[in-house]
Amino acid sequence: MNLDDVLALASDRTLSELERARARRATRRVRQEYQRATSEGRDLTGDVEVRDPLTAGTDEAARIVRAAQLAKHGTVTWVRASGELTWSDEMALILGYPPGTVRHTLATLARLVHPDDVDGVRAAVESVWRDRTVREATCRVIRPDRVTRYVHCHLEYVVDPEDRPHGIVGTARDVTEVELARQEQTRLARRRETVHPELAGRDPVTGLFHRARFADEIDTAQRGGPGVLLVVAVEPVGPDADADGEPGGGPDEQERLAVAVAQVVRRVARRSDVCGLTAPNEFGVLMPRTTPSSATALAESIIDGIRSQPFVLGRTRLLDAWGGLVRYQGRDGSRGVDLVVDAETAWRRARATGVARVALDQPAAEEERRELCRHRVRATVAENRFTLYTQPILDLRLNQVTRQEILLRVLDDAGRAHSASTLLGDAERVDEVLPIDRWVVDRTIELVARGSGTSHYQVNLSGRSLGDPHLLERLQLRLQQYDVDPGQLTFEVTETARIGNLTEAHNFAHGIRELGCQLALDDFGSGHVPFTFLTCFPVDLVKLDGEFVTGIEHSVANQRIVRSIVELCGSLGIRTAAEHVEDEGTMNLLRDFGVDFAQGYLVGRPKPVGRPSGDAVARFGQPTRLPLRRMIVNLPPNDCLPSPFAWPGALSPE
Repeated sequence: MNLDDVLALASDRTLSELERARARRATRRVRQEYQRATSEGRDLTGDVEVRDPLTAGTDEAARIVRAAQLAKHGTVTWVRASGELTWSDEMALILGYPPGTVRHTLATLARLVHPDDVDGVRAAVESVWRDRTVREATCRVIRPDRVTRYVHCHLEYVVDPEDRPHGIVGTARDVTEVELARQEQTRLARRRETVHPELAGRDPVTGLFHRARFADEIDTAQRGGPGVLLVVAVEPVGPDADADGEPGGGPDEQERLAVAVAQVVRRVARRSDVCGLTAPNEFGVLMPRTTPSSATALAESIIDGIRSQPFVLGRTRLLDAWGGLVRYQGRDGSRGVDLVVDAETAWRRARATGVARVALDQPAAEEERRELCRHRVRATVAENRFTLYTQPILDLRLNQVTRQEILLRVLDDAGRAHSASTLLGDAERVDEVLPIDRWVVDRTIELVARGSGTSHYQVNLSGRSLGDPHLLERLQLRLQQYDVDPGQLTFEVTETARIGNLTEAHNFAHGIRELGCQLALDDFGSGHVPFTFLTCFPVDLVKLDGEFVTGIEHSVANQRIVRSIVELCGSLGIRTAAEHVEDEGTMNLLRDFGVDFAQGYLVGRPKPVGRPSGDAVARFGQPTRLPLRRMIVNLPPNDCLPSPFAWPGALSPE
């Protein structure tokens, strides 16, 4: 008989004579039973309780235990009247004991429960007895072999046959595999929520890779064979000042320039090319597996495109541009950052010789490259082509600007101020950063000395200089020479991994504390700042890296990281500051997290020394209202610097 036959038989409602006879007999039997029950006065409409025939006549607790045994679950029974605690053989096996080998006591059971879960289990049991209800709880038990298992318990309040409180019965089962699978699903969901789909490393204004990430892309491309790297530098033609007379066109105009040029570079570059921002007003194009002739044609298209069109940057401007190309063979040992330096050398040579571009057939020799960096840094220091800017820092507790950070800027041939990051990078490569740090320290202390009693400033110090045994003596000498209160200074240290001698750095850190200055860590959370630095060095302030602050409102991962760093620092007595604060939502979130200070365009943009940040004063109030003066000094990170250099002004080297 197949399925169709079964369906056909089921659909046929015609009964045979035999089936009709059986139905008549069943009907008579039911009627007879009904008449007998009604004559005896029995209630035929009451609830019918289905009982296990093996436990007929037993109490509620016994039936629960019997059901658990049938389901292969362990049981624990507590009887109120006697205080007796017992558990089944299945429960003993769950707890890791052979049946009958351990006394059934509350102390034994409590000892088996994980210490972190004891309070939760106790609360669940008390709730069951107090509320006469049912509860479920999952806890960990530590078996005699020290193996931890997860156990799920169903706790029930039970009564005796007379409906009086009897005790509690717990039905348990080992759910270790299920619990671990649940935890893994939770972990994966949290990881998907917090991990970034792309590696960080883009300039927030242009969207291009910044210098370090771009150098990484070059390293990757070199493993795939030969190619060409192009770096294009641009600068405005004619007078370059913003509406307020600030040299360099001001930060707003410089950002618009960067965005406009980036659009030109992207438009000309091919899909396979990689674009990056190697320095302010300096754009890189990596062309893997490209011939020199194709790379030259692309470079000419970019340079001509920049030179031939006017850019509206608050006002219409024309730009000049120069290109530097360097060809690499791949797997020749040259690092990405080395090729960037070579391409920068090439475009500078193009500008000096009055041509649009200069191409190098191969990377420069390492010694030649180092010598070029050293010469560039020493020349900058000798010509005194530095200037200082200040940027306000807001105390989030007072909602008032109480500090200023000193920022180093480099002046080009036209007197325009640019970020010193590239120069400092070169100085770090050739171990010439100490003269720059000395220049900044000298100028900052001089600035504080001639400033008003309500002035507040800030500065950075390279990790390499931190290990210089003579820097502390120089600092003490300058403080005495200009009669400056050391309590006004906090030195921010960058790139602690660059510290050459940890012992000398440790002595310097404690030395400046003895002078009355304070110590801060810059860009904490990125780079190479070990947590042991927080305990071995007398750090007073930690500045969160801007990568964690930008877009923090929409990043669960960054929120958790910032919150954890703030809690850690707070427990160690260290204050925290956040950079790159550009909107009210971010500031409010940081304030809720307990961050002490905020710095960024929302608070105020960097301004040349001597020019107050009007936006910050108008928005957050005059810093002169504060009775105390504080200044943080941040010296530039290690970069290429000249050794023998001429100190400007009345200051002279030791």
